[in-house]
Amino acid sequence: YNEYKSYLSMIGSFIATIWDYSSWIAKWSPLFLLFVPLLLVVWFYLMAVAAYVYKWRKKELYEAFNDGFWDGFRISLAAITEAQGKIWHNIEYVGLENLPKNRGALLIGYHGALPLDAYYFVARCALEKRKVKVVVDKFLFKAPGLGLLLNVLNLIPGTISDCVAALDKGEILMIFPGGLRESLLSDENYNLIWKSRLGFSRVALEADVPIIPFFTQNIREAARSVKISARFASWLYEKTRLPLIPIIGIFPVELKMIFGRPITFDDEESPLVVADVTTKRLQQLINSHQMLPGSIFRELYYRFITKQLKKFTKKQS
Repeated sequence: YNEYKSYLSMIGSFIATIWDYSSWIAKWSPLFLLFVPLLLVVWFYLMAVAAYVYKWRKKELYEAFNDGFWDGFRISLAAITEAQGKIWHNIEYVGLENLPKNRGALLIGYHGALPLDAYYFVARCALEKRKVKVVVDKFLFKAPGLGLLLNVLNLIPGTISDCVAALDKGEILMIFPGGLRESLLSDENYNLIWKSRLGFSRVALEADVPIIPFFTQNIREAARSVKISARFASWLYEKTRLPLIPIIGIFPVELKMIFGRPITFDDEESPLVVADVTTKRLQQLINSHQMLPGSIFRELYYRFITKQLKKFTKKQS
């Protein structure tokens, strides 16, 4: 009993310390949280530099990789990315058996403030020798110096012909219909903002592949766009089509990526019906697996306090 009481006292002191530190951060360093996502941008550019170095020094580096020139580079990045996701977010995958093994499939999901789930899933698939392509916003291809890296990582701008070609090869294609708009304008209520987009429906029908809805629990708690006037935020995005709204994060909350059952359609089905059915299925995943509204503090408390207390009491019993 005394040991348990001492442990609770230690936990209380820890919470008080974290609270005092959080108050200090909120009071004196609010800009710190705004610039943390820049670390992700820096990481992308570091990978871009590594890609060019790898290209320029291929004769010296090729001997270390047996599967191919760029395959070795992809696997190296995948191993680092997967480790980071496991350590920082303790990421889990549920429903992987719903992904076909010998044919293409179209993965449709909710776009968090940062698509961290896409990074980790692509890394996992690369390590398992399964090729996945991700449709990303066209503005990324206009960023100086990133073109080579985007191509190496199998990120594509997402024309219908490119998407169908990838699926016809038996590859997995990941699309976030909400795109940058959903990333910036959605919030802790996990609203889908698709604006009647039907491109993914046409891709699924033309390629004749199943649609697999997926959702990542707590993706909006890992990183979140700063709240400003909804009307102004929408105006700013529509005028620029650029990610000008600040994002805070990346918080070490637990992530769980859930893949739903495949959805199949007849060739004669209309794209509008396909989009409507997919939207409803994805919304069901969100409602079933996400506590709404999301809370960064709640998820951090659960991971570092509640779970540890449960482990402690289980050991004591």
